Amino acid sequence: MKSMLALLVALVLLSPPLEAATIRVKTTIQAAVDAAQSGDTVFVPPGLYRENVRVAKDNLTIRGSLEAVLDGTGLGSVGIRVAKPSPARLTGFTLSGMTIQNYVFTGIFLSRVDNFTVSGGRYRDNEEYAIFPVRSTNGLVDHNQVTGSEDSGIYIGQSSDVTIEKNRVTDCRVGFEVENSSQIDVLQNTASDNSIGIFVFVLPLLDVKATSDIRVQDNVLNRNNRLLVRDPNDPFAQIPAGVGLLIIGADNSLASSNIAMHNDSAGIIVGQVPPPLAELDPDIDPLPDHNEIVNNVALANGDDIDPLLAPFPGSDLLWDFTGEDNCWSGNIFQTSFPDELPDCDP
Repeated sequence: MKSMLALLVALVLLSPPLEAATIRVKTTIQAAVDAAQSGDTVFVPPGLYRENVRVAKDNLTIRGSLEAVLDGTGLGSVGIRVAKPSPARLTGFTLSGMTIQNYVFTGIFLSRVDNFTVSGGRYRDNEEYAIFPVRSTNGLVDHNQVTGSEDSGIYIGQSSDVTIEKNRVTDCRVGFEVENSSQIDVLQNTASDNSIGIFVFVLPLLDVKATSDIRVQDNVLNRNNRLLVRDPNDPFAQIPAGVGLLIIGADNSLASSNIAMHNDSAGIIVGQVPPPLAELDPDIDPLPDHNEIVNNVALANGDDIDPLLAPFPGSDLLWDFTGEDNCWSGNIFQTSFPDELPDCDP
């Protein structure tokens, strides 16, 4: 009996692993996802798909061209939801390509996902968000085109170790938002014609209480002057618009080699969380500390400042005097407030 058991164990150990398969969508994307095993790829041919997709398996890839269109007109709130039942974590997910449009909440939502990639997609008119990872780690969001979301085009919340790279976002309230997260790289993106280009922020009343170690580098932030109609019940009603890069309450951030031009309020702002928001949560530190603003080009900003920023003047670089060890060096600009900003140590 023991020898038979040992033989069975040896056969299992010596058997080659099952090869990953490609499952071609024939009816619905969800049916192909349900048929797939961990490690498989679901291929979505060109066409129009009217459904809500749920993924709760590890190491799954969904791939399709931009002509594969997932449309949420008249459907639920999320195009593709990637999550296991809470509090379990999902490991490994890739979405490559596809057009996702017209969902009430977000095009794709990832919750508690480790090692994820969202790449090469097109997101149009998803009402609140387009790409929305939360409580996730070790991710890459790259080469996506986003337009027409009323909150944020690409949002990273309560997450860590995520790279947001070479995306283009237009016509959203916020192009790119990093909120209550750490170790996030925002690199070589373009944000134009939003209300705010890039927003690095600490929001009260979340489980994670700080935003820190954010690198914002080599981005183009132009004409982020989209008209913003404010709802007084919305926390964002206290956040100024017309800004290329807005750093509010974050710590240890580096903003370098960005181009911020023709933003009506300011090119780059460093400031505190507005007191009415900060008072909601005594566990957050609302002040920005140890942020470096270096080697950026900020020109032709500040021509029509948002009244929320009064009494500050519109300018290329703006600081509200709060926080410790914030510094500016090597920037090309015409106007700043204050006139003399603290230098970074050599």
